[in-house]
Amino acid sequence: MQNNNVLIGVVAAVVILGGGYFLWQSSQSAPATDTGTNTSTDTSGTQSETSDTGVSVDVGATVSTAPSSATINYDGHTFSPSSVTIAKGGTVTFKSSVATMEVASGQHPTHTTYDGTTRAQHCAAGATPSFDQCVAGTSYSFTFQKVGTWPYHDHDNASAFGKVVVE
Repeated sequence: MQNNNVLIGVVAAVVILGGGYFLWQSSQSAPATDTGTNTSTDTSGTQSETSDTGVSVDVGATVSTAPSSATINYDGHTFSPSSVTIAKGGTVTFKSSVATMEVASGQHPTHTTYDGTTRAQHCAAGATPSFDQCVAGTSYSFTFQKVGTWPYHDHDNASAFGKVVVE
């Protein structure tokens, strides 16, 4: 019986010392708090006021890490890379190592995926340019102003396709 009391006492001492050490470690690594009021400016230019912690967090802000440009090469059969990701407002340049290519938005043959107009409509004289390359060539660049996933292909070889992801 006396051995059981000693054992219980040792276990209780270990638990108490362990708990005390844990609490001490937690208090050593806790961040300092500021009980004052701070004003900060977020990325949209609005100010938010904080109190107690002094930390301001804008949950509506997003930061894209996508590049602002990309180059896609075409060998007459395939686009490489077949998929790129860019930031909104970024430009993709298509380069061909063959005589000509005609980059066209999805889906063949309507080409309406990017802006809802057909290739004939947005390639007509005086029309607002869209994703489609309206004249065959060896280089074509387009600046994407819409967020989304935009399929493309070579209009003269619809089996050669890829996609541009705009964030």
